Amino acid sequence: MHDEMGGAGGWPLLELAPGERVAGFTLEGKIATGSFGTVFKASRDGRSFAVKLVRMGPRGEREVDALRRAQFPNVVGFLGYGLWPDEAPRFLVLALELVEGRPLDVWVREENPSALELVRRVLLPLAGTLADVHAAGVVHRDVKEANILMRQADAQPVLVDFGAAAYEGARRLTMQLPPGTPEYRSPEALRFARQWEGEPYPFGPADDLWALGVALYWLLTRELPFGDRKDPALVRVILEETPPAPQALNPRVPPALGALCLRMLEKAPEARYADAVALEEALEAAAALADDAWRVPLFPGGRLETHAAPAPVARRWPWAAGLGLGAAVLVGVFLSASGRRAPGAEVPAAEAAQALQRTGSTTPGPSPQAVPRREMASPQPTGDVDSGTAPEASPTPAPVARATARSEEPAMTTSQKTRSLLAAGCLAGSACAGGPQQRPPPEPAECPPGADATRERFQIPVGGRHFTVFPAFERTRIAVIREGEVTVEMVADWGQLPAPTRFRGQAIFGTGRVYGRFTEALLPGGETVPICLEWVSSSGVGWEMEPGSTAKEARIWWDPRIMSVLSFR
Repeated sequence: MHDEMGGAGGWPLLELAPGERVAGFTLEGKIATGSFGTVFKASRDGRSFAVKLVRMGPRGEREVDALRRAQFPNVVGFLGYGLWPDEAPRFLVLALELVEGRPLDVWVREENPSALELVRRVLLPLAGTLADVHAAGVVHRDVKEANILMRQADAQPVLVDFGAAAYEGARRLTMQLPPGTPEYRSPEALRFARQWEGEPYPFGPADDLWALGVALYWLLTRELPFGDRKDPALVRVILEETPPAPQALNPRVPPALGALCLRMLEKAPEARYADAVALEEALEAAAALADDAWRVPLFPGGRLETHAAPAPVARRWPWAAGLGLGAAVLVGVFLSASGRRAPGAEVPAAEAAQALQRTGSTTPGPSPQAVPRREMASPQPTGDVDSGTAPEASPTPAPVARATARSEEPAMTTSQKTRSLLAAGCLAGSACAGGPQQRPPPEPAECPPGADATRERFQIPVGGRHFTVFPAFERTRIAVIREGEVTVEMVADWGQLPAPTRFRGQAIFGTGRVYGRFTEALLPGGETVPICLEWVSSSGVGWEMEPGSTAKEARIWWDPRIMSVLSFR
């Protein structure tokens, strides 16, 4: 029996019994409940997943967008999402990597690491991960010990719970301060709230780094640097008081590490480390000078077991390789328990296997065949929206012109070079050498004769959406296409249209977007019928170009969504 209880901010908390089926998953028990969703352990075909149910709306859409941008080895793997219940959807169902391990606060109490182990095993990987996440334009906005899990499979820290996350160009959900944990809010955020004049807070990487400093202070002392929310003076303390040096509370903290922690908690942002890269370099420099005092457990009482401190994790990762450590590449639709073969219906493993591909991994993880995906059908832009009342942030920057990576090369994460080009205004559609030129969207056009009959024959509703793929690009997830004739393959059955039907049409380049208009469906049995479909994304008609697109070749995600239309707009 389903029991919805009001959560913080009006978001529902779900009580679902073990054994219940949700979007093709069998629930095994609740992992966590927060203000914006409930996470369950779930299984499918004998494999385990974490499934997060989030109320349908802009916040859930934003979490999906943030997770999709932030796919790195030390970020919880995002495997796809769908809608539930099938008949009258009210929830997004996010399929995530099930991170088997302990929260960081539990891990540090049980393992009692030395300062050197803490730096090498936890802080360096986290700093590198935040550097990559921030370079991808994402800010987590709720960094704390409870949102960092020490993954048992490879002893690495994993950043989880992107329910409060946002990204560059997203519209705003809240009018004043974004979601967060009071004890971890930065002084600049609190000052902004005190002086608020109606504009949304300009969150940024500095907020995450401040929160990591608060977490580090707790890891070193087992005390929060400014107290907790029970103290009505918490805001004043964060704004005005400097906490004692960690080594004053715990003599086992090396002074150099204590000083590094206090610098992370300086009141003025410019007095802290400039970014996660600078923090990473400072941690590496401190660890390089470590003496024997760094090798003593931070607290008396020993530990459960002794681990050798592994080498620090590299900060820059190829995009596809990052996904291999726990996040499968998933395409298609979520499976339902209804038994119907329709959007959202169950797909045989053999069919799903044709569309799903997982990158290589040294960490055990779920099979790609286990979780196909269906994205939301909402035509509204995905982002931060506060019931239509919040001012809109700056639009997402158009793709940056740079050398095009071929399909056999892994697509790279957003680099410092890309970010500097963005800052310089070298955007797609500008006069940057080799970049796409300013081009208007294509003119409206009529559907081919017979398309209406095909739609009725195969029971495809007008406005219905479905996933397609470029099979040749499944490993890199970025397809490189030219303007002109294009063919995509349907992932699973759509109405009565059987997979793997192929759609043939034209790719038309616009400014920062590729418009796909499909007029022929090639059925598996060899029959060709007229059809009227076009590419759509969460931001409207067309599919966004990715960084590296040029006037001759566009880089787009390999799994574009199509929509059935009455005419081409």
